[in-house]
Amino acid sequence: MKHVFAFADRFFFHRDLPHGMINWRYLLPRPPENIRIHRNIWLTAKPMFVPLVLFFFIEGVLWLRWVLFSGWRRCFIVVKFRGHEIAKKEGITITELLRRLIIQSLCHCVPPLEIVAFKLYGNPPDRSIWDYVFTHELPAYHIWRNRHLGGNTTLSSLLQDKYLSNRKLGETRVPTVPVLAVLPRGSLFDPGCFLQKHPHLFCKPRHGSGGRDAFVISAHDQGGQYTIFSTRNGVKEQISSLEIIQDALSRDDFLVQPFMVNHHALAELCGATEAVTVRVITEKHPRYGIRCYCATLEIPINEDKAVFFHIMLPINPNSGHVMPFPHGHLPNTAQTRYDTLVARMGDFIVPYWASLADSALKSHIIFPDVYAIAWDYVITPSGPYLLEGNTGWGTKTPQIILGGLIGE
Repeated sequence: MKHVFAFADRFFFHRDLPHGMINWRYLLPRPPENIRIHRNIWLTAKPMFVPLVLFFFIEGVLWLRWVLFSGWRRCFIVVKFRGHEIAKKEGITITELLRRLIIQSLCHCVPPLEIVAFKLYGNPPDRSIWDYVFTHELPAYHIWRNRHLGGNTTLSSLLQDKYLSNRKLGETRVPTVPVLAVLPRGSLFDPGCFLQKHPHLFCKPRHGSGGRDAFVISAHDQGGQYTIFSTRNGVKEQISSLEIIQDALSRDDFLVQPFMVNHHALAELCGATEAVTVRVITEKHPRYGIRCYCATLEIPINEDKAVFFHIMLPINPNSGHVMPFPHGHLPNTAQTRYDTLVARMGDFIVPYWASLADSALKSHIIFPDVYAIAWDYVITPSGPYLLEGNTGWGTKTPQIILGGLIGE
């Protein structure tokens, strides 16, 4: 019964949006292909054990909640924080911007913040809203895409097990970050025995995602003492404790790994001890085979230990050159930070890019039943090391850089 309530809470009670885009065009006998794809993605979100009639009822209630209350509230919030700069940039009034956001958001059941991120608020829009995948339909989108390769979930499950996938990739000579130990769920953890050889450790759940419950442990110079930091999105957030690690360890097995040191060229970019990562998304394209779909350099910035964020810059997959982030998609303050860093970087090429890109392509060959995988690398002075592969990668940044996934 506890699991039933947890599912209902996640699937219905704490959701603002339905599980996909909902629009009257789904009822057309022959809708355009991109609309038909979104309809299929929405239906894919239905759990197998939920009857179709009940699913439609739940989605209908969520749709009413969105068009009567939640959607309006979110539009007003977006306009409150971004309205003045967008209206000035587009040469329109705040009222007109709000009107456009409300029409797009309520008529299609999509978050207004993503309408702004993809610049879909034009009149008429510069591009079709149906060409994009939005966050609330993301899990179903990945499932739907994998079904086109046969729907075999074995390899996807293997990727989600960070220990077994690390072993599998290591057997094929893909350079991976070594695993010092796998701590069984509920066991006691003593960092001291690992810190004798590795002054900095990184600990993460065996089946985690999104950087949740991850910790960095740093040894002091003397006395066998150490400091534990909790992390968020790969950045050290605040000092934590062994008790908090033990609590996280009660929910899943944990991997203990050495904390990898940045290549000096990357360390100079962030001015911190955080790990600069490279994300390479490879896909199994029906026409071109396994190829690099998108690559980004993700630089953590921690200002005064109080404000942290990532600067994500596109990488040219052919050359490894780091490129500016497309203009017009970021708030003015963020755009200024991006422009300042890009100007400081100059003509920057990711170190060891050729071997890193080759490693990502070879890694995907091992998982032929997965349509696309996001590979996260850390680049050290001795070369790139694969941190992990993710099947549930976010699509917001890639679509800002390359355009809508469904449009392609």
